[in-house]
Amino acid sequence: MGITEFDKPLKGLNEKEEFSTLVNWALNKLPPFHSMDLRYKVIDELYQIVISKCEKGMRIGKPMLKTSVKGAIRYDWPEEVTYETLSVDIITASMLRADIINWAKKEGRLLTAQQLSQLADNEGPCDWDYEQPVENSQVKLVQTERNCWDVVLTEEERNLLGEFLEV
Repeated sequence: MGITEFDKPLKGLNEKEEFSTLVNWALNKLPPFHSMDLRYKVIDELYQIVISKCEKGMRIGKPMLKTSVKGAIRYDWPEEVTYETLSVDIITASMLRADIINWAKKEGRLLTAQQLSQLADNEGPCDWDYEQPVENSQVKLVQTERNCWDVVLTEEERNLLGEFLEV
């Protein structure tokens, strides 16, 4: 099966052991009609594929580039998670925390454990200025509490859109 220590925490595994453990878990423990995301690194680029378990087989999705942030992490495992306690929900939550950490690295910020927890649990902003506009090729964007971007239109742009939609 490629795994010798089923009770070893995933947080303590190296990259190859982690990948082998997740592939093994997908083959042997992923419930039918469920899917999971699997991440892997190639140099400094982080890729992600979807593994879906059908009734009698599995489907593997096309590799998609997730991020090319230097030092990006694949997962942020809780301390107590092992092969035996792994689930799709734990994998998803671990990837969400990793995405938040990678986003913070890209923005040049360091997260405390409390900030990471607040962002992962959608408890609102963690003393960051989310109303800071970001210019992007003449489109003004404002970051929301859920780490999404809303487009901010000027009054003139709203009027132009309104006129266009009325035609």
